[in-house]
Amino acid sequence: MSAIQLRSSGNLVVTVRLTLQPGRDDDLIAIIRSAPKGALAAIIRESMRSGVQPVHAVTEDTLDDTPLDWADLGMDV
Repeated sequence: MSAIQLRSSGNLVVTVRLTLQPGRDDDLIAIIRSAPKGALAAIIRESMRSGVQPVHAVTEDTLDDTPLDWADLGMDV
């Protein structure tokens, strides 16, 4: 379901149905659940403008096989 309506004021009203999947969309779900009453549209607009920083998931592609250099970590062992 989606609809686009142009109002006489020039405002464009967009209505969509959005399905968010736990695990994949946790950052978006958190934003929506934390929205104060009456502020959901404004929060979604701001999220679309600024982007949402996803939580970095660790996968095989992101694992670095380079051994840690303890000196670089500022630790004496």
